[in-house]
Amino acid sequence: MDRASTDEIFAVHAAIRVHELGIESIDITIQNLLRQVQQLRTKRAHHLDAIAKCRGSISLAWRAPDDVLALIFEHCAASGWANAPLIASHVCSKWRRASFSPRVWSHIYLTNDSLDPVAKTRLWLSRALQSPLRITVGVQVLDPYLLNAFDLILDHASQWRTLTLTTRFVQQAVDVLTPCRRTIPRLRSLDITSFSIGVATEQGVDELAELEDAFANAPSLTHVRIVCNRFPPSLPGAVVDLSLELTDIPSSRPSLSGALQMLATLPALKSLKLKIPTYFAQILDNTGNPALGIELHTLERLIIDAPPDFNEVLQYIRAPALRFLHLRSTEPPLNHPHGGTGEALLQFLKSSEPSIELLELHDVDIRRDDFVQCFSLLPLLEELRLHETEIPNDALFALHAPTGSCPRLKRVDLRWCEQLAGQALVDLVQSRSDFSIYQRTRFDPIEKITVINCALVDESSVLDLAHATVCSVVVRNSEDHCHSRGCCNNARYRQRLRLRHQKDLGSSERSKMKLVLD
Repeated sequence: MDRASTDEIFAVHAAIRVHELGIESIDITIQNLLRQVQQLRTKRAHHLDAIAKCRGSISLAWRAPDDVLALIFEHCAASGWANAPLIASHVCSKWRRASFSPRVWSHIYLTNDSLDPVAKTRLWLSRALQSPLRITVGVQVLDPYLLNAFDLILDHASQWRTLTLTTRFVQQAVDVLTPCRRTIPRLRSLDITSFSIGVATEQGVDELAELEDAFANAPSLTHVRIVCNRFPPSLPGAVVDLSLELTDIPSSRPSLSGALQMLATLPALKSLKLKIPTYFAQILDNTGNPALGIELHTLERLIIDAPPDFNEVLQYIRAPALRFLHLRSTEPPLNHPHGGTGEALLQFLKSSEPSIELLELHDVDIRRDDFVQCFSLLPLLEELRLHETEIPNDALFALHAPTGSCPRLKRVDLRWCEQLAGQALVDLVQSRSDFSIYQRTRFDPIEKITVINCALVDESSVLDLAHATVCSVVVRNSEDHCHSRGCCNNARYRQRLRLRHQKDLGSSERSKMKLVLD
């Protein structure tokens, strides 16, 4: 190969240099363009900020009155967002002004997670001014900082509206509540949850024995909810609405006689809820002891969430003013009648002669004869709710007009009733729909019937019911007991029903039917 001459080498280097200069020129141009792009992006961001401010000036959050914003912030704080007032005050001047409303700071949360509970509590109290205080205390470990912060809250006891206390051990709850022995005139609601009794070395450490003394000077305390291993031995006498829930954590057997005696000391009690876990299925260790009997003269609502065996507690209670009775099983359905529940219910109805307007049996069966006798003892019953409670067709016949029982019955709610035929429901509704029967016997017509997941109630029966009265195939509302459990979700069934009977559910036919699908 011929070697390149010196002139050729210089020519190549010159050509390379020309290209390098071209690249440098292009790089400079790119840098200038990138700089211009960055400038344009900055201008674009400026315009976007201006647009956001313009839109914000006409948004609801900006145009809303301060009192409306304050109410929104208060709801945020009430939902459990402890720092909602503080965060809202850092958004803009308008939100800051609205967040300074005293009621926004009236929800005070005190837990072991607070970095400086004393300073935080002092800030919240200073901002709340004289607003009613809603206090939530969560205790994992009792430390001096938390107790000092609670002392600050105690100094404002005259402003307390609600108190929610959650502790790991009952002894911690007692230690927190003991200093509360002062006048608390505005306290209305008390909620205590203690998950375990802990290691007890002193007598009384395993029960909330200080409640009556701690709140003796709380005349407005009407709502109490307690979740614990044991029933409290005493409660303030002003309680109107009481919820007692035993936890699943093992403990010594709670005293039924002590609980009944405690209930007998509440002269204003109107609503009582007892929730008993399966662990305490054998709690009734005093069965047949007439000395346990108590009379609750003012009780209007009784809810028992418990294993079916616990329903025998009814034989120890007389409640002549009772209007609403709910018996709900915490165990899977037995698939056979529970004799103890039926007998206790009958004894209760015979001894109390209550004016019950609503009866609910949830996942607990009673015998056919018990159903018939119960109906005969409920002349003022207006609503019957059965959930996975098997009622035979002939027992339902006891409600037919003009010779049946429960003449005031207006609403029937049936779910997962496997033995009940659709035609039996249609016959019941039709027997009460004749106005001439109402004029002669004063049997009220069935105004609404709910049928969900009942195997023998076919679609034709549902449509027949919808022609005769309001027929619903959906749970009532968010307060429905089945709403959170999800046991009565039937969206697919309702969709199929809607698609299969589009013609019947058309505008002209729909006006003749009263079918609730949504």
